[in-house]
Amino acid sequence: MSPADLTICREIHTGLTSKERNNINYLFLDPVDTNIFPQYTQVIKKPMDLRTLKTNLESTSPPIYTTKEEFYTDAKLIFTNAIEFNKDRDSKFVVDLANRMMKAFDRLRKNSEKKQARLAGKLEGDNNSNSKKRPSLPTKSNRASSTSNLAATDGGQQQKKKISIKFKRQKSTSSIGGASTASDDTDNEPIGNKKKGGGGTKLKLKLSTASDTSKSKSSSTTLPTPTSSDCQPGAPGIQMNPYRRAQAYKVISSLKRRQPSACKWFAKPVSDPQIVKDYREKINNPMDLSTISNKLDKNSYNTIIEFISDLRLIASNCLQYNTTVHDSFRPVAVDFLKCSEELCKYFISKTELPTKVNPPLLYCWDDCIKVINEVVNMTNIEDKHQTAWFFLHPVPFFCNGQYPEGYLNVIHHPIDFGTIVQNLIGGKYTTVLEFATDCRLVATNCKTFYNGKLEGKELIDKANRLDMVMEKTLSMLLKLDAKNGTKAREKANKKYISIKRPEKDFLKGIMTELRVATYTDKSAKITEKATLHFEKPVDTSIFTDYLNFVDTPMDLETVDRKIENGSCKFIDFVTCTAAPYPLDVS
Repeated sequence: MSPADLTICREIHTGLTSKERNNINYLFLDPVDTNIFPQYTQVIKKPMDLRTLKTNLESTSPPIYTTKEEFYTDAKLIFTNAIEFNKDRDSKFVVDLANRMMKAFDRLRKNSEKKQARLAGKLEGDNNSNSKKRPSLPTKSNRASSTSNLAATDGGQQQKKKISIKFKRQKSTSSIGGASTASDDTDNEPIGNKKKGGGGTKLKLKLSTASDTSKSKSSSTTLPTPTSSDCQPGAPGIQMNPYRRAQAYKVISSLKRRQPSACKWFAKPVSDPQIVKDYREKINNPMDLSTISNKLDKNSYNTIIEFISDLRLIASNCLQYNTTVHDSFRPVAVDFLKCSEELCKYFISKTELPTKVNPPLLYCWDDCIKVINEVVNMTNIEDKHQTAWFFLHPVPFFCNGQYPEGYLNVIHHPIDFGTIVQNLIGGKYTTVLEFATDCRLVATNCKTFYNGKLEGKELIDKANRLDMVMEKTLSMLLKLDAKNGTKAREKANKKYISIKRPEKDFLKGIMTELRVATYTDKSAKITEKATLHFEKPVDTSIFTDYLNFVDTPMDLETVDRKIENGSCKFIDFVTCTAAPYPLDVS
């Protein structure tokens, strides 16, 4: 067997026997005990297990496996034997474990083979590059011919085209989470949404050609994608560990109890067919509570800031998408964000002091949202349409994915209110002045670019109205910040929510209800108490790796004692029943 194939086989075996799969591989680690199952050798002609597989793989005199395919055959035999022996017996659950291990084997095999193929290709590429001669410098004739080729290639792109774009005002549909609501107010519909009805304003914009757009990095045809990393300025953050992951579970659990009406909107990904296309055009990185829970279950978060950023992203996406006049979902997002920040501060930031876990939001972030809400709710005097519609999303959103011709030559910092919301909730603004500067820049950019252009007169009028309304609120906000900002910031940093200790009788009642609950095993047809395996502490002499997964062990007997001495908190119930051992990554 070649060294590369041997590496593949070792990686597969390591993956199959890893602690992360202890909940499904425990029956296949050692040979079957024929004293317990004397009929096993009558049914199975060639027994195999993971320990024997490892011994065979490392055998060198003589080698038992000469090719990786022989190793694959024996590895699969472990699980096919289990299926064959248990398929008609009461222990059918073993069949399910074997099938899951077979799928895990297939995934590990594919990943290991791809990894070795990439390494082999890289080495081959390095050898080829070393054997190549140093390229000669281009001659005068070569440079001339290449220049003429470039000129010929660009020749068809030198002419500028005028494209007339019609912005239609339509009824907009708003949604957060998995629900939607259609606004009765007439609003402006984004380009590409082909709905009937509604008049609009024609704006003739000169769009840059391919040669023009290549001059700037920013003039790409796709909008910038907001990601969780956008919410992580500065240091990479504190690494996630079992204790911090348990704290994250507490945040999610407490959030669902404190904000049940808000959480139901964010429980699952947006899937309403009426709005999902429009939603994906505006929101490039969707997020919801089920996705966060799955990432926690699979231990996908490397740092605690990634978890906090995803929670913030839910509120940010909601505020970016739901921008109709007096939209009812915007207060829901604010309440959700306020509660999640308080819980993260209590369960995560407080426990990590004096280390700063995440970039804090502005102490007056909710007042900043009010400024943007005021802009969103503005309507035109003449037609009652939304004034700020063309300022709520990046300019390319309204121009077929491109900036108007020459836009980036004039505007060096494109900004819109959707991006401002993303920056605000992502913790990118460290002062109120930074927020106010970006808000003012939205209108300033519009007036700068369309100054003296007939087709931009209507947009300049809207920008002037936005400027007038915003300036009053922003000036007031800046004055308050200059006067009380330092004290308010310190107060906000020291303020923590208080979680009241539940009364003893209340906790005893919960314990009684828990112990009444029963569970029925469908395969074994046995009914037993649901709390049977949670009554006493886990025996670490049997489950030797238990403390590798669980940072804070808990059991019902310990909870009883803590109730009696008055030290029990409601979260102990969650810790007792939600300990992440073992992790199922099959």
